Amino acid sequence: MQVNNSIDQVIFEERDTQIFNIPDTKTKLSTLQNYFFPRLEMLLRYTLNIVAEVYDVNPYERMTFVYCPNHRDKAKENKDFGMVHIGVGAKRGDKPLKIIKRNGQPFSFHPTYLTFKVLPSGTIHAELLPFRQGVDDAYVSNISGIIEKYSDVLMPILSLAHISHKTYNPFYEFLPLYKAISPEEVGYNGIKLVSPKYYFPVDSNRGLYELIVAFTLLYALAESFICIGEGKEPNLGKMLEQFKEWYIKLENYEEDKEEDIEEDFELLEISDLDSYSFVRAGKWWSVLARDKWKCLSCGRSAREDSVLLEVDHIIPRSKGGSDDIINLQTLCKKCNIGKSNKDSTRL
Repeated sequence: MQVNNSIDQVIFEERDTQIFNIPDTKTKLSTLQNYFFPRLEMLLRYTLNIVAEVYDVNPYERMTFVYCPNHRDKAKENKDFGMVHIGVGAKRGDKPLKIIKRNGQPFSFHPTYLTFKVLPSGTIHAELLPFRQGVDDAYVSNISGIIEKYSDVLMPILSLAHISHKTYNPFYEFLPLYKAISPEEVGYNGIKLVSPKYYFPVDSNRGLYELIVAFTLLYALAESFICIGEGKEPNLGKMLEQFKEWYIKLENYEEDKEEDIEEDFELLEISDLDSYSFVRAGKWWSVLARDKWKCLSCGRSAREDSVLLEVDHIIPRSKGGSDDIINLQTLCKKCNIGKSNKDSTRL
């Protein structure tokens, strides 16, 4: 898979999990948003561009972004869900959906979510929730029916992408997918389709490729479930064939690239960046918060501009600089690479 500069900047490190241990809930949620959202949004937008290429659709017309934690500084209650996710759900339409709640009322928004999820254990995975809330038996039956209809094509592809189904009752995990989608599994603890969990560190060379493939495949299912909710005929069969065609081309490209690397292997000199030296997690986040989550060189921010921020040693460690907070400053990745360890400017 060809990776552009934006996906190369998406890096999840082992120390990132320490954010979940911040004792104050409001501070924790704000830090989770400022740190994880820019990276996850870069990953999501990159993947949606691939979705557009594979299925010949415009996902931005169809979908809206979903975030968790959806924390606001002035909120009366700060709710900690113990995870972070960014993904897509269908935009709300003008007409009620063909889905009925358990209380008999029609749905006005789609219950299907597809996300990238980060857990406190230091893992990230792709996850599809066919229904997040109590839906009627008819909708569950329709979803089960389309899965059964295309099982011969779908199940080998799910296996190829290492996607499995998880349920509230482990008994259903031993059943075929279309049988596991049952009324007993409706609700927040219901069935979900998940990729493997990739432990940090995760980057473009370790785990992101597999996550993008899994999300792209699950998008076909999410789109089909949304169509069912709107009373439209889904195109799951066509989308699965489109995925297979793309995946085969992708694998052929990867094989050709590996051969080129073996023939033309060169050792590349990597700049000595002091930000990659270890700075204790608590001090690291203190610097980012002190500098208001903005690059002190170009002024771009994590939340508004979706740039990746790093903590830079003003006086490089290779030149005797310390880890004291007064010797640390916030730079975006681009500015930090430009500075390297050759400059001691206090920005």
